[in-house]
Amino acid sequence: MPIITILSKTEEKSLYSLKELSFKEKVCFFQIPTTLLDKVLSYELNEGKIVFILMYGYFKAFHQFYDVSMYAQSDMDYVSAKYKLPTIKQINITKRRFQQYKNIIKENLQIINYTKEIKSTLQNEANNLANNFIHRKKIFYTLVNLSKKLNIEVPSYTELTRIIQVALNAQKKDILERLEPLQENEKLKLLDEFLEKEEASKHKYKIAYYRKLEHSTAKNQMLLSLGKLNTIQSKFNILKKIIGTIGITPKIAQYYAKWVEKGQTSQINQTNTLNQKFTLLSFVYYQYLIRNDNIIDRFIATVQSAKNSSFRAQKDFSFELEPKKNKVLQSLENANLSTLNEIEIIVKNEKLSAVKKVAVIALLVKNKTKSLEDILTEKKVFDTVVENKYDFIEKKSISLQGRLSGVLKTIEFDAPSSNESIITAIKYYSETSNITIKAPKEFLSDEEKTAVYDSGKFRVSLYKALLFFHVSDAIKNGTLNLKYSFKYRNFEDYLIDKDEWKKNKERLLKVHDLEDLKNYNSFIKPVKIKLENSFKQTNGNIKKGFNTYFTSTDDSYILKTPKLDKQENKESISKYFPSNEYISIIDLLRSINEETDFLSSFQHYNQSKSKSNRNLILAALLGYGCNLSLPRMGKISKGINENQLDNIKTWYMSEENTNEANDKIIAFMDKLEIVKMMRANQNINHTSSDGQKYNLSSSIDSTNAGYSFK
Repeated sequence: MPIITILSKTEEKSLYSLKELSFKEKVCFFQIPTTLLDKVLSYELNEGKIVFILMYGYFKAFHQFYDVSMYAQSDMDYVSAKYKLPTIKQINITKRRFQQYKNIIKENLQIINYTKEIKSTLQNEANNLANNFIHRKKIFYTLVNLSKKLNIEVPSYTELTRIIQVALNAQKKDILERLEPLQENEKLKLLDEFLEKEEASKHKYKIAYYRKLEHSTAKNQMLLSLGKLNTIQSKFNILKKIIGTIGITPKIAQYYAKWVEKGQTSQINQTNTLNQKFTLLSFVYYQYLIRNDNIIDRFIATVQSAKNSSFRAQKDFSFELEPKKNKVLQSLENANLSTLNEIEIIVKNEKLSAVKKVAVIALLVKNKTKSLEDILTEKKVFDTVVENKYDFIEKKSISLQGRLSGVLKTIEFDAPSSNESIITAIKYYSETSNITIKAPKEFLSDEEKTAVYDSGKFRVSLYKALLFFHVSDAIKNGTLNLKYSFKYRNFEDYLIDKDEWKKNKERLLKVHDLEDLKNYNSFIKPVKIKLENSFKQTNGNIKKGFNTYFTSTDDSYILKTPKLDKQENKESISKYFPSNEYISIIDLLRSINEETDFLSSFQHYNQSKSKSNRNLILAALLGYGCNLSLPRMGKISKGINENQLDNIKTWYMSEENTNEANDKIIAFMDKLEIVKMMRANQNINHTSSDGQKYNLSSSIDSTNAGYSFK
């Protein structure tokens, strides 16, 4: 079986080549224990002493033994000076002596030999990562780090690659073995419908109907999506037991379903029946998960839009009535002042006796009360109209019902992990055709209950609108969870299984370098003390008035961000570039690739096709980077067409690949001294984010892109 390619030649060389050590690292790693040093210095020749100390230090640093030809002269000079040994320029040492040194170092550092048990540990970790479809390179580097934690010499590239290949092959092989006895199961015939051709088209298969998700929140599009979701849900419920039996996880389903989405249906037909059934089962499972998420995303977006719209309507209405409100308040104020002024005049009238004054004031109050009651009645009506926000919410109810009712009736919510009151209300809504005053109301606030049951009348439309609002809020805050979803499941579903945690706690903590958290109380105690002291210091500065950027209000506070003093950059970077020449951006990208090898990150989706046309990848990157469409990029490029670019986009341009390429470039930049020289402050990194926005055509619906009012 041919060995798969995981690392590029450059990456492999970088991993297994000796890295340059800083002065601090030399001080740390070339410090030999006194007992061992005395033993070595007593019988070895000077050259052997230097080689031994270098081998010891390099292994402490990298958990690898390197060929002596890689040893840096600067390291040899450092060791010579530190231990007062003669300087050497060339190393000559026999293989036998080199092996003896290795054995002594392994014994002293308690390095464990590479046994079957150790290999099994690495294999199990690779299997776990492969089952979650972690990128091959990440699996590789995880195994390298695990080797260091297990205190073994880092295995060779070939050995680690073989382990990963076994893990990748075993996963699908096990599933197919469990699926094979079920091939004749009647339920699997449901999958054949996907590979039937549409009646209206001889070339279009029914599976193509499900490849793309809808994004519009319009009623007809929501109903279309619900129709597709119901079909997939029906198939999933029938096939659920088989999917669980053969061990298809959400991650497995996602990986193999992508092949259906990205590839041609004819490619599925060309595979054997067993593989075909497995791929389509994965597709059904993935579609059910992703369509649940998609419809909930649009549910939340629709509710948020209704909230914003009703709030704006209420705000506009209040604004329109502002003059009337001011007039009423002014009338009330004038009436009160007039009454008080007239009472004052009566009191000061010396011609009237006390008894007469009381009688006159009583008559005045009686006359004024009627006019005040008229004003207060007008104010009461005004306040009722302005403050009753539920009228505006109720007006949105019919529109919301047309788009969202089917969602609540279709989605399977995870009742055990969700808020009981909201689950009860959803169940009632789904199962009852006629909502009555007996509808569950525990999920409503006291204010909302008053509004819904206003004056003994049950406002059905308002009840439904508020139910949609609460469902949306509960999904967002995690008190309402979906049973089948990637994004909206119970939080604990994303964690390590409790039984596995209890069984393998020690190993998991060690593998993920979290052994310091084993005793959590000891770990968190100093953190709490430090946090409490920070709170005290900050609050103290605020109370004493030292923090001029903090201003408190009655119910909140305001933080001001201090302005940075603008510094004129006398040293411009432009002087380092040719003034009368233009550099092609393609040449620039090629030059960057020579230094960073970032293009090797753009591997095919199946990760086995290491060779790709780099010109096509550069063209696609340039198109995306300059916000050009692929058709336009194909037209303006020589020897490149749209179909080729589309193939690159589909199979090579994944988020994971792009992140890996970015990481390589950033890592290279961090090593450049010129980057540090150009910083205003050597110790502070600044982003070059420009907050750029792009226009989205009004004909394109998207649940991911939001409209910017700016």
